[in-house]
Amino acid sequence: TPIENAKADLIRDMDQGADQRDLWKRKNRYYHQQIESLCASLIPSGSQILEIGCSTGGLLAALKPARGLGIDFSPRCVAIAKERFPHLDFAVQDAESLECRGPFNYVSLSDLLGYLDDVWAVFRSLRRVTHPGSRLIITYYNALWEPLLRAGQWLGLKTPQTRQNWLSLDDIEN
Repeated sequence: TPIENAKADLIRDMDQGADQRDLWKRKNRYYHQQIESLCASLIPSGSQILEIGCSTGGLLAALKPARGLGIDFSPRCVAIAKERFPHLDFAVQDAESLECRGPFNYVSLSDLLGYLDDVWAVFRSLRRVTHPGSRLIITYYNALWEPLLRAGQWLGLKTPQTRQNWLSLDDIEN
């Protein structure tokens, strides 16, 4: 199907860019430090944290969980995360069909929503990994930034990125 082909293409692109991911994060460290700071202000260290779309594991490690599981659909990103942070758990999984079990006190989806084809499937599957007191932390930039981000990508200042599924804040909150 077209969606399966698009997902396979995205996984291939993520795998191909995985070895450069941390370089791009360093180039844009202000943004990534702000995300880490925001998440750390909402998630106490020593928590049980699931990060969906963990890439190479940097955010999860920065949050200093007692129990941390990072999942990503890029096998290469997960391999890098396992190598860099052997004290944490990482697994190759698709956010739209979670296989892991919880419960986790916190679930982080940082800059992930734009890559999802079926956002509703992800939110439905969160029931398997949360409990009534769990907190969901979502970071996602506004669609108004898209022209600037595309310009940054064209100038080589931003990580190359495929199409995004832009959602309004109201849609995300709903």
